[in-house]
Amino acid sequence: MNRIGKTLFPVALLPNILTFCNITMGLLAIIVAASEQYTLAGTLIIIGAVFDRFDGKLARKFEVTSELGKQLDSLADVITFGMAPAITTFMLSFSELRVLGLILAVTFVICGAYRLARFNILNYDNVFVGLPITVAGLLLALFAVYQAKFDIHPYLSAIGMVLLSYSMVCKHQIKKV
Repeated sequence: MNRIGKTLFPVALLPNILTFCNITMGLLAIIVAASEQYTLAGTLIIIGAVFDRFDGKLARKFEVTSELGKQLDSLADVITFGMAPAITTFMLSFSELRVLGLILAVTFVICGAYRLARFNILNYDNVFVGLPITVAGLLLALFAVYQAKFDIHPYLSAIGMVLLSYSMVCKHQIKKV
């Protein structure tokens, strides 16, 4: 019987289950944002970040990392930290700036997807190149929660999305902690 025998099989599934929970939080955030529940949408993205934090850690701890898990995690990140915060911010901030808002939301998701793809094919030791999409999406979600409570000018959201989008694709190296 190999390392993933009967006794460890449920443990081997746990990282992917957490990734699926991450995806679920992102999809739920999009759905509740469509119902104008922006604080809940931001909160669900934040909960998705908790699941994302532990899926890879558990996979490494139990030595069940795989290429499939890595790709699944990246797809989850595009949903939860790309699409969900972009849609939430679009619906919350850009009701009067439709075209600009669409451009900003699409740009944010594309920059996040590009950053993930670059991360998946390059091997950098102990550094991130560009801001991870998880951090950018989490910051945008936190801003959405704040904005849902306080009146923030839409142009401030626009500036934030532009800066976060650029930060994901820039070549600036950030030390891993």
